[in-house]
Amino acid sequence: MGMDSIWSFMDIIFAGAGLYALYACYIMKVKGEITTSLLMSKDVDIRKCKDIEGYKRFVLPKLLIFALSAVLFGGVGLVSTYVVPIPNEVYYAAMGLFFVVLIWYAYQTKKGIALFW
Repeated sequence: MGMDSIWSFMDIIFAGAGLYALYACYIMKVKGEITTSLLMSKDVDIRKCKDIEGYKRFVLPKLLIFALSAVLFGGVGLVSTYVVPIPNEVYYAAMGLFFVVLIWYAYQTKKGIALFW
Protein backbone atom coordinates (compact mmCIF):
# COMPACT_ATOMS: atom_id res chain seq x y z
CA MET A 1 0.00 0.00 0.00
CA GLY A 2 1.55 3.29 -1.12
CA MET A 3 1.46 6.59 0.73
CA ASP A 4 -1.25 7.91 -1.58
CA SER A 5 -3.43 4.93 -0.72
CA ILE A 6 -2.85 5.46 3.00
CA TRP A 7 -3.78 9.16 2.78
CA SER A 8 -6.84 8.32 0.69
CA PHE A 9 -7.89 5.76 3.30
CA MET A 10 -7.38 8.33 6.06
CA ASP A 11 -9.48 10.87 4.14
CA ILE A 12 -12.29 8.31 3.96
CA ILE A 13 -11.98 7.73 7.73
CA PHE A 14 -12.11 11.47 8.52
CA ALA A 15 -15.02 12.14 6.17
CA GLY A 16 -16.85 9.10 7.57
CA ALA A 17 -16.27 10.23 11.15
CA GLY A 18 -17.63 13.64 10.24
CA LEU A 19 -20.72 12.11 8.65
CA TYR A 20 -21.23 9.93 11.74
CA ALA A 21 -20.93 13.04 13.93
CA LEU A 22 -23.51 14.82 11.75
CA TYR A 23 -25.79 11.82 12.24
CA ALA A 24 -25.21 12.06 16.01
CA CYS A 25 -26.21 15.76 15.83
CA TYR A 26 -29.38 14.81 13.99
CA ILE A 27 -30.23 12.08 16.52
CA MET A 28 -29.62 14.49 19.42
CA LYS A 29 -31.64 17.32 17.89
CA VAL A 30 -34.58 15.30 16.51
CA LYS A 31 -34.87 12.31 18.84
CA GLY A 32 -33.20 13.80 21.91
CA GLU A 33 -30.83 10.83 22.21
CA ILE A 34 -27.12 11.12 22.97
CA THR A 35 -24.58 9.06 21.04
CA THR A 36 -22.14 8.62 23.91
CA SER A 37 -19.27 7.18 21.85
CA LEU A 38 -18.59 10.61 20.33
CA LEU A 39 -19.28 12.71 23.38
CA MET A 40 -17.63 11.08 26.36
CA SER A 41 -15.49 8.23 27.54
CA LYS A 42 -17.04 4.87 28.36
CA ASP A 43 -16.50 5.33 32.10
CA VAL A 44 -19.00 8.24 32.24
CA ASP A 45 -22.52 7.09 33.12
CA ILE A 46 -25.09 9.16 31.19
CA ARG A 47 -27.72 8.32 33.83
CA LYS A 48 -25.76 10.33 36.41
CA CYS A 49 -25.94 13.59 34.44
CA LYS A 50 -27.28 16.45 36.58
CA ASP A 51 -28.93 18.28 33.65
CA ILE A 52 -29.23 16.22 30.47
CA GLU A 53 -31.10 18.94 28.53
CA GLY A 54 -28.49 21.51 29.53
CA TYR A 55 -25.75 19.15 28.43
CA LYS A 56 -27.42 18.66 25.05
CA ARG A 57 -27.65 22.44 24.57
CA PHE A 58 -23.99 22.75 25.57
CA VAL A 59 -22.59 20.00 23.37
CA LEU A 60 -24.72 20.07 20.21
CA PRO A 61 -23.17 23.16 18.55
CA LYS A 62 -19.69 21.92 19.44
CA LEU A 63 -20.39 18.50 17.94
CA LEU A 64 -21.71 20.18 14.79
CA ILE A 65 -18.51 22.24 14.41
CA PHE A 66 -16.40 19.10 14.88
CA ALA A 67 -18.52 17.19 12.35
CA LEU A 68 -18.32 19.88 9.69
CA SER A 69 -14.55 20.26 10.09
CA ALA A 70 -14.03 16.49 9.76
CA VAL A 71 -16.22 16.31 6.65
CA LEU A 72 -14.37 19.32 5.19
CA PHE A 73 -10.92 17.84 5.83
CA GLY A 74 -11.80 14.37 4.55
CA GLY A 75 -13.74 15.80 1.64
CA VAL A 76 -10.89 18.04 0.50
CA GLY A 77 -8.57 15.05 0.47
CA LEU A 78 -11.03 12.86 -1.41
CA VAL A 79 -11.78 15.55 -3.99
CA SER A 80 -8.05 16.07 -4.48
CA THR A 81 -7.44 12.34 -4.94
CA TYR A 82 -10.43 11.39 -7.08
CA VAL A 83 -11.80 14.51 -8.78
CA VAL A 84 -9.37 17.38 -9.30
CA PRO A 85 -6.00 18.02 -7.67
CA ILE A 86 -6.23 20.62 -4.92
CA PRO A 87 -3.15 22.65 -3.99
CA ASN A 88 -1.25 21.29 -1.01
CA GLU A 89 -1.72 24.61 0.78
CA VAL A 90 -5.50 24.14 0.76
CA TYR A 91 -5.20 20.55 1.98
CA TYR A 92 -2.80 21.52 4.78
CA ALA A 93 -5.04 24.44 5.78
CA ALA A 94 -8.01 22.06 6.03
CA MET A 95 -5.84 19.64 8.03
CA GLY A 96 -4.70 22.39 10.38
CA LEU A 97 -8.25 23.61 10.90
CA PHE A 98 -9.45 20.08 11.61
CA PHE A 99 -6.74 19.39 14.20
CA VAL A 100 -7.34 22.72 15.95
CA VAL A 101 -11.06 21.91 16.08
CA LEU A 102 -10.30 18.36 17.27
CA ILE A 103 -8.22 19.65 20.20
CA TRP A 104 -10.86 22.28 21.01
CA TYR A 105 -13.62 19.65 20.82
CA ALA A 106 -11.76 17.30 23.17
CA TYR A 107 -11.38 20.18 25.65
CA GLN A 108 -15.08 21.09 25.34
CA THR A 109 -16.10 17.47 25.88
CA LYS A 110 -14.12 17.33 29.13
CA LYS A 111 -15.55 20.71 30.15
CA GLY A 112 -19.10 19.46 29.50
CA ILE A 113 -18.52 16.41 31.69
CA ALA A 114 -17.10 18.60 34.45
CA LEU A 115 -20.08 20.97 34.26
CA PHE A 116 -22.91 18.44 34.03
CA TRP A 117 -21.71 15.47 36.08
